[in-house]
Amino acid sequence: MTFEEDKYILVKNLLNEQLCKVSSNYAMFKKLNEFSTDTQVPGTHSVYADPIMESILLLMQPKIEEYTNKRLMPVCSYYRVYLNGSMLHDHIDRPACEISVSITLGYNYDLKEDDYIWPLHVYVNGEKKYFRCDVGDALIYKGNELVHGRDLLNVGKDSYHIQVFLHYVDLDGSYTEYKFDKRDSIGIKSLSQT
Repeated sequence: MTFEEDKYILVKNLLNEQLCKVSSNYAMFKKLNEFSTDTQVPGTHSVYADPIMESILLLMQPKIEEYTNKRLMPVCSYYRVYLNGSMLHDHIDRPACEISVSITLGYNYDLKEDDYIWPLHVYVNGEKKYFRCDVGDALIYKGNELVHGRDLLNVGKDSYHIQVFLHYVDLDGSYTEYKFDKRDSIGIKSLSQT
């Protein structure tokens, strides 16, 4: 079983608990003060190229290179605070998301069950595989090849689930023009080219 053959790998505890706690608190504070949303999951707070998440993108690059056995270039980060009723429809990412990393930063569910974790699913060879990623766990996958999504989050009205997405391209691959997502550098939100 290799990343190249399977196109995904589940990594437990990729981010340590303290960094996840700080990042999830930060995302919730941002949600209270600067709510922004996207069209993919309307009603969720989501931010492209946030400075803390861009820092995590750079910090994690050597680890992601180890797990994928590839030399990578950073593209961008994105985080989302999913709320009860959220659903991520099945999709394939754009070419710039050649190597995608989805990391759970935190969650709070209004449920009686203690062991529920909202799963991410990926279709591999026609089979829908579910991955429950606890805080700090990550799924590394070929985002522009594998169809992926999340079923309906139905865990109580005050519940939330915070996810950060890190995107890279293979330095020796076909998508190197997406370095920094065609921005002048990591950490800036505006694209220099479209």
